[in-house]
Amino acid sequence: MRRAAMIIACMGAITAGQCPVGHADLKVPIFTGTLDAVELGSWGSGTIEVDEEETYLEAEALRIETTGFFEGGRLELKEPLEADQFMTDPEGGYIRLVVKVREPEEEMPAEAGGPGGLPAGMFMPDDMPPEPGMEGFLAPRDVEQPFDEMPMPPDEGMMFPEEFGAPIGQPIGVPAAPPPKIERLRLLLVTDKGALDSGPLELKEHVEIVEDWVQVVVPLSRFGGTVDVSGGKIEHIALFGDVEETFWLGEMVMGYEEQPLIADAGEKMTAKVNQETAFEAAPQPEGVKGLYVWDFDDLNGIQEEGYGRETTWTFLTPGYYTVTLTVSDLNGQKIDRIDRIRVKVEE
Repeated sequence: MRRAAMIIACMGAITAGQCPVGHADLKVPIFTGTLDAVELGSWGSGTIEVDEEETYLEAEALRIETTGFFEGGRLELKEPLEADQFMTDPEGGYIRLVVKVREPEEEMPAEAGGPGGLPAGMFMPDDMPPEPGMEGFLAPRDVEQPFDEMPMPPDEGMMFPEEFGAPIGQPIGVPAAPPPKIERLRLLLVTDKGALDSGPLELKEHVEIVEDWVQVVVPLSRFGGTVDVSGGKIEHIALFGDVEETFWLGEMVMGYEEQPLIADAGEKMTAKVNQETAFEAAPQPEGVKGLYVWDFDDLNGIQEEGYGRETTWTFLTPGYYTVTLTVSDLNGQKIDRIDRIRVKVEE
């Protein structure tokens, strides 16, 4: 389908030197736990460094502090790579990275006498005397006292809400909003002829392969820009997150596959509730054996709900669904490819 159309177009351009002929598969490790191939540098106000406490597969990981899509870290290649090895046929070229983002910690409500709550002594029981100098200020729970008649504490040492666990303007006992979590990444592929931009990469669309570590495979066809990098050299790869937070890089590999797996789930469709709906994926090229796995609802937490190039599914509730197709190589030689389509389910 889409991949087949690209191949036909490429065949017509071979004589013009616009598509690779006999372009062998290759994998180039950029970072796999050591800095043998790269040097680290900041991008804007972001930082990147080896984190000796965080590991991926027992090797050191890189800690990246990002403040948004334009501030982060970069990996400078000690030996720049020929762009044509990967970019002449962008559908076959890819960057594979394994990343981990920090999970936000839940904020507990500020409670009297607890950590981050009101100071000890506030709302004292009847039989507990007030602290020296605070007579008339702290009232027992069951004593009603008009707010405008309550004396204020002395100016010296006066406590403001943030001093006992709540920011100014936040009611005591109400949990604070959770800190932000990185949900999207952005990559820049920097060459001596200019930079190519991946655009936002949704982490939820990629697979968790080890606890908390997510594999992100980005086809080089995803990288946009008006720069012609033919004959150029790839010098840097920069990484950013979408919010001010921390994430870790466990591995980065740049590669090319002469014949990548084809993941094509078809076009968006409309289905009916309680009626069997057929799905058909594009076949693999001759000699390539692919394993087809379907996820018919990206919100139910079940990632494997159908198998095979042709399968069916029955939707029980109307609405909009994202259907995900993942194609894997049965021989384990090629990287997985993923495609998604939208399905509208009607009564």
